Amino acid sequence: MAELLGSDGLPVRDSGAWAKEKLYYVERYLDIFSVGMQKRWSGNLYYVDLFAGPGLCLIPETKEEFDGSPLIALKFNFAKYFFFESDPSCFAALRNRIESRIPEKLNNIELIPGDCNKEVKKIIFPHSPSLGTAFVDPTGISPLPFQTIKALTSERKIDLIINFHEGMGIRMNLHQYTNTDENALTSFMGSSRWKRQIKHQPVSFNETCRVIAREYMENLEKLGYLAFDSDKIPIKTNHDTLLYYLLFASKHPRGTEFWHKINLIDPHGQRKLPGF
Repeated sequence: MAELLGSDGLPVRDSGAWAKEKLYYVERYLDIFSVGMQKRWSGNLYYVDLFAGPGLCLIPETKEEFDGSPLIALKFNFAKYFFFESDPSCFAALRNRIESRIPEKLNNIELIPGDCNKEVKKIIFPHSPSLGTAFVDPTGISPLPFQTIKALTSERKIDLIINFHEGMGIRMNLHQYTNTDENALTSFMGSSRWKRQIKHQPVSFNETCRVIAREYMENLEKLGYLAFDSDKIPIKTNHDTLLYYLLFASKHPRGTEFWHKINLIDPHGQRKLPGF
C-alpha cells in the first residue's frame, strides 16, 4: 500500500472526520490549561505526546488536511515539548514540518524516535516542580501497556488525555480477550479483574465494556488520579458508531474543572448543559 502524502509531499496520518473532533477537545484543553496555569507555573509547563505521528492529518475522501496533535500543541506556551514517534518516515515528516513552520521553538522540543514504551524515561524536565499534560493516542490498545502509564506518571504532576479504544479496540475483540489468559487487553489495562466479575455475574455486552472502562479508571486512581466515568467524551463515526472515548484524568481537581469547561461546547458549536 502506497504511503499517503500531504500537499507538502510528506507522509500524513490517514484520518476521518472524527479525528478532527478528537483534536478539537485536545486543543481546547491545552488552551485553557496553558493559560490557566501559566501564572503559577511560569516556565515550568510541559507537554508530552506519546504517539505524535507525522504532524499532519488527511481525510482521503475529501482531501482535507489539518494539523495533528504536535503542531496543535506548539500553538501554546509550554516551556518544553516531548514528541515520541516510532515510525521513521513519520518521525522525519514531523521534524521537517516543525523546522519549516515553527523553527523558533526547536530549542524547546525533544523529538524522541522509537517506541515510547521503551523510551518514556527520557522525559526529563529541567526544572522542578513542573506541571504537564500528556496526550496518549495509540492506534489501538496493543501499543500501550499500562506499565507505560505508570512510568509516565510516576512522581510527576501530569494530566492525561487518553484515547480509550472501547469501540474498535475492545468491543470488536472482546470474545478473544475474554477467552485468553494473557493478551493485549490485560497488558493495556494493567489488570484483569473484570474477567472474574463477569464470570460470577454475567452481564450484557455493553455492561461488560463499561466494567472494563471502570476498571481502567480504578487503576488510574491507584496512581493518585481523579478519573470519572462521566468525563468520558465519546468519539463516533459519521454513522454514529462508537470508535473510542477521550478519557481524562488529573491529580488535581482544577484539571477536572478545566475538562468540564472544554466539554461544554461540542465541535459543531452546540452548547451542552453542565452535567450532561
